[in-house]
Amino acid sequence: MTIAMPDAPSTGALFRPDETPRGGAPAIIQRVVELTHRHLGMDVAYVSQFVGDWQYFHGVAGDPASFGVDPGPGLPLGVTYCAQMASGQLPRLIPDTRTDARVSDLPVTARARIGSYIGVPLRLSDGTVFGSFCCASHEAHPELTARDVHFLEVLADLLTTELDREYEWNETRRLIERVLTNSQLAVALQPVVDLRDGRRIGVEALSRFPDSVGSPATLFPAAASVGLGTELEELAATRALALAGLLEHDEFLSINLSPRTFRSAARLVGRFARIDPARLIFELTEHQAVEEYDDLRGSLSALRRQGIRLAIDDAGAGYASLFHIVQLEPDIIKIDRSLVHGAATDRARRSVIRGFVSLADDIGATVIGEGVEQLADLEVLRDLGVDAAQGYLLGRPTVDYDSIQGGFGRSDWIVPGV
Repeated sequence: MTIAMPDAPSTGALFRPDETPRGGAPAIIQRVVELTHRHLGMDVAYVSQFVGDWQYFHGVAGDPASFGVDPGPGLPLGVTYCAQMASGQLPRLIPDTRTDARVSDLPVTARARIGSYIGVPLRLSDGTVFGSFCCASHEAHPELTARDVHFLEVLADLLTTELDREYEWNETRRLIERVLTNSQLAVALQPVVDLRDGRRIGVEALSRFPDSVGSPATLFPAAASVGLGTELEELAATRALALAGLLEHDEFLSINLSPRTFRSAARLVGRFARIDPARLIFELTEHQAVEEYDDLRGSLSALRRQGIRLAIDDAGAGYASLFHIVQLEPDIIKIDRSLVHGAATDRARRSVIRGFVSLADDIGATVIGEGVEQLADLEVLRDLGVDAAQGYLLGRPTVDYDSIQGGFGRSDWIVPGV
């Protein structure tokens, strides 16, 4: 007979009853539980989590049904030994429940026919009690000793790292889900200036999040790590595309996309019938490896047939930029701020920039310098043949869309020689 249970809460657990992140309980938890079940020879072994007055099971081996328990939806803590064990009200080892007055008369002992029990608390690395790691049998096990408790404690320590990782994964996923559900994303626009005449030729769309949520530098990698990277990028791209109408007819809108999101880029653009694709630039971010260049080239071909241009972002910041350029022959090469900043006083930086300019000449690409903050660096970029630039010196990212239409970032006075 299964124990009657109230409705379980829907939030707060490492795994909620309505979700199975990463395919369910992590394999390492299940392997440890199965190892313990075999080693101790108990009827059931399990790892569980306490949430409020509820106990969730994340790894079970043996025969829980014989105890009248369905571990799928979990159990109220009031009908288990585990919470009392974790709080110190019950010992970690009860070889024979019939001879222990603390449990012999408990209703759950008779109802579940518990003859012996052994368990230890599970704690996260910050000391928080996560739940329990336990075994039970219908028969007494007088051979169990403190050595077996120590065995469970050692395994519990090994599980802590995995539990911390899994808890962080789920918390991160829930954070990104809230961002997506509540659309907690704004788009700031930063001008890109032609170094020949100081004219604003376009803007780059940059995502901004509330301070309480995090920065783009942390949220986009976090979203990718929990399988929601494409969804967050698509939200950012959709918000950016909606701003295209604020720009002059000859100005471009540049949007950052990871290799994976390029697959859905055409569909996103298709939602905005009034946008001229020739005014769009998609920047391939440098920080994510390209797994299949053939697949990416296929996606890019479809976009380029519409007139959309490709930029390689952050060129020179990591290992992949040159290979991206060779494989994809972009229309634009954007030199990373790490090379631009200090170029006026660093020969090595100037040499690398000169190399990118030469490479761009060979493939017919435009070169844009990023992160320009010093006038001396801007002068060097112009002298080296860099076509355009962006950075705080030329115009900060802004969400003041009225100023965008007013021509913010037009910097004729700041470009030397113009």
